[in-house]
Amino acid sequence: MKKILLIDGFGFIFKSYYAFINRPLTNSKGENTSAIFGFYKTLISILNKEKPDYYLVALEGKGECFRNKIYPEYKANRSPAPEDLKPQIVKIIDLLGKLDIPHVSIDGYEADDVIGTISEKLVKEGNKEAIIYSSDKDLRQLVTDRVYLCHPGRMTDEYKMFNSKKIIEEMGIAPEQVIDYLALAGDSSDNIPGVNGIGPKTAINLLKEMNSLENIYSNLNKIFNKKLKEKLIEYKENAFLSQKLAKINTGMDIILNWDEWENKSLNIDKAKPYLEDDNLKTVIQAIEDYNRNNFGNTSLFDKNKILDKDKDVQNKEIIFKEKELSKLTKEYKIILKKEDLLKKIKTIQKKGHICFDLETTGFDFLSNKIISFSFAIDEEDVFIVPLNISLDQQNELDIKIDDEYINDIIDTLKLIFEDEKILKIGHNLKFDIKFLKSIDIVTNGEFFDTMLAEYCIDSSRNILNMDDLAYKYLSYKTIHYKDVVADPKKDTLQDVPIKKLIDYSGEDADITFQLYKILNKKINNDNKLKTLFYNIEMPMLKVLIDMEYYGVSIDNIYLNNLSKQLEKELADITERLMDMAGEEFNPNSPKQVGEILFNKLKLPVIKKTKTGASTDVDVLKKLSYIHPLASLLLEYRTLSKIKSTYSDSLPLMVNPVSGKIHTTYLQTGTQTGRLSSKDPNLQNIPVKTELGRKIRVAFIPSKGNILASADYSQIELFLLAEFTKDPNLFDAFKNKEDVHAKTASLIFDKKTGDVTKDERSIGKTINFSILYGQGALRLSENLEISRKEAANFISIYFTKYAGVKKYMEEIKDKCRQTGYVETYWGRKRSILEIFDKNKMRQANGERIAVNTIFQGSAADLIKISMNRIYKRFKEENIKSKLIMQVHDELIFDIVPAEKDRVLEIIKDSMENGFNFNLQLQTSIKTGKNWGELY
Repeated sequence: MKKILLIDGFGFIFKSYYAFINRPLTNSKGENTSAIFGFYKTLISILNKEKPDYYLVALEGKGECFRNKIYPEYKANRSPAPEDLKPQIVKIIDLLGKLDIPHVSIDGYEADDVIGTISEKLVKEGNKEAIIYSSDKDLRQLVTDRVYLCHPGRMTDEYKMFNSKKIIEEMGIAPEQVIDYLALAGDSSDNIPGVNGIGPKTAINLLKEMNSLENIYSNLNKIFNKKLKEKLIEYKENAFLSQKLAKINTGMDIILNWDEWENKSLNIDKAKPYLEDDNLKTVIQAIEDYNRNNFGNTSLFDKNKILDKDKDVQNKEIIFKEKELSKLTKEYKIILKKEDLLKKIKTIQKKGHICFDLETTGFDFLSNKIISFSFAIDEEDVFIVPLNISLDQQNELDIKIDDEYINDIIDTLKLIFEDEKILKIGHNLKFDIKFLKSIDIVTNGEFFDTMLAEYCIDSSRNILNMDDLAYKYLSYKTIHYKDVVADPKKDTLQDVPIKKLIDYSGEDADITFQLYKILNKKINNDNKLKTLFYNIEMPMLKVLIDMEYYGVSIDNIYLNNLSKQLEKELADITERLMDMAGEEFNPNSPKQVGEILFNKLKLPVIKKTKTGASTDVDVLKKLSYIHPLASLLLEYRTLSKIKSTYSDSLPLMVNPVSGKIHTTYLQTGTQTGRLSSKDPNLQNIPVKTELGRKIRVAFIPSKGNILASADYSQIELFLLAEFTKDPNLFDAFKNKEDVHAKTASLIFDKKTGDVTKDERSIGKTINFSILYGQGALRLSENLEISRKEAANFISIYFTKYAGVKKYMEEIKDKCRQTGYVETYWGRKRSILEIFDKNKMRQANGERIAVNTIFQGSAADLIKISMNRIYKRFKEENIKSKLIMQVHDELIFDIVPAEKDRVLEIIKDSMENGFNFNLQLQTSIKTGKNWGELY
């Protein structure tokens, strides 16, 4: 039998990156090279071990995966790749080509589909077997008597091999049942929903009894567990959707090219200069050794050149394996008596700080309960205070917890939280403090949030959870929630033995305190960082707690009526679409839409994907110029999205306790420092459309109050003028001119008063295109002009605004020197793309650098204004509230009697005291709903 290895490329890339997360390898420019080093060392190790006849690295395809078209939330819970990994991925793939390593990717499909298709095809050939190297458990569905799955272990030379028998032993089901298992139990890593309430055990038992998903639903009458049957019926659609998502595509059009996939000598000479640039001498050595040992040569041209190993100190001492991590060895105390807790409080008051964490029954601070508190005074003094633990847990502790006990504990803990002299330390403090507020505990004093500290150190870092920071800074492996709670879908920490609760919750406070000691030094050793953290982000934390807790009122009746209106309009558009097409089709089906547009109406194919001609928004916009059906489809999609995302969904998000919507603002959600929001996302409501205004009408003040909106006028262009000091742009703002008309006058060489409406619109588009670093291609698309005309506009712009050009080039040059940019208030963002040899990626890095300066400084500016307003409201005991932030706009719920004073405070806080040469301008409006404020 001939042997082929099918290697999950991205799986190995990510594994390599995180193996060195605590001690990353870098090149002479300071760029992270851990993933490149680990990927190629691992690949060579596998080839040496297996000595395959053929091998192939499977990669993710470009563009949107076909599964996302079926289910847009597919993999939506995954964090984006870390910024310092992205350029490494590019280099790894580029090196595959230079080394002549066989690799395959198909646009619109995942690496799993490539592996699945090849596995299926080679089985039919009869003389070959495959070993799939991947940590992805979903690939178990591909295992046969000649297709094996190999999970890499913690060490490079540790592997776990699966054949059909092994899968049956471990899971209790056969490989071909894995798809249906995922359809029932779901998969949190890929955000496959499954059947809500069905966990792994239940899914396996069902499949053991009935063999397949289809059989289960054909024999629901044989399921006597009433609740289970109800779940299956209620979530049937999810089950079959999940089955589609979980099934690996094994029928793609891939030719088995054995000649190209044959295991042969690697072209080290072509790759060597690039590996040397990244100081990866041991990778070169490994490849040359592999060539020499297996094919009798080291290098195609320079066989005798051997590396001086003594000089290669850095990489020589590093073995590619995950560092052995320390684990929990401490015994945490649990305090049950008030007198013992009071003794601890005296110690806390002497120390002047406390690190704390809460365990809760859920995420809703108004409806869910606090299970326990964990506190760390220092590394050796960590203790837990139970609050709403279960009866089983109470019996384990031989204690009875009633309302009197709970109220007594809460009153006692107020001595800690309400003491302004005690520094409060935590990780993602906002979550915990909202829960404290819900049980009438006010958290006073200064805060230190370790998540925000890491974010301030470098906003490009998106690995901010406590588990990852423990790995990075402490080489410590934390206890994960899923390892403690048997079924996270239905159980909580109230359902676990008390020892597990103590260990899990105690570790949270313990590790957070250890992180605090490290991050506190980093913050305080940099004056700009210190100012950003203590003067902007920590005060902002208090503002957001207040905003999220207070919530926003909406008009449910209005939204219900709007939904009905939209439903009627959609039905009317659907009828018109059918008439126009001359037949019935599903406007929500890209396939059926494509059939109508391209086969029946013979419209030109603008863009192709692996599954056929694209019908995305950009395509429909272009087709709308030549056929009204495309324009009508765009209208249908817009109405449909508004209806499902807002008018249908917002009423369902109203909290039953408060009667309001409580969005969550993500303080670390962007790399520029901008706030984002979720559940619901209030910052994505369309601004310029009539439909967007209709949605905003639904946002209303509290009973008897009025709404106010305060909005900065063209803040990023203002900062462009302020920072560049370009005479033309600076004077336009100083003299309060229409800056878009000013730009148009310079572009078209006419007086500002003579600029037409269309020319002003062009000026506006050019202003923002330059600000966001867009080139001639993007500008030509936005203005629907030729690329040459767009390039000419840009050239004239930079001639007239020479100061802008000079300043932007200075930003790029400084970023090339340091690898990062810094906003006006000291927020840093690493931009490694700027060092990329690929000109397109380098240009993207330059665009990010420029955009970050202005968008990031604007984000800091609005945060400072919010902090000022919040502080002055507190000082003057004002009852009116700041309730929403949408980028450069603030929304207030105002008590009518306070209106004049509140508007004075808002205007003064937003416009004055910023030490700018230009005067900031705000637009303030009031009304009965948000829609009236436009």
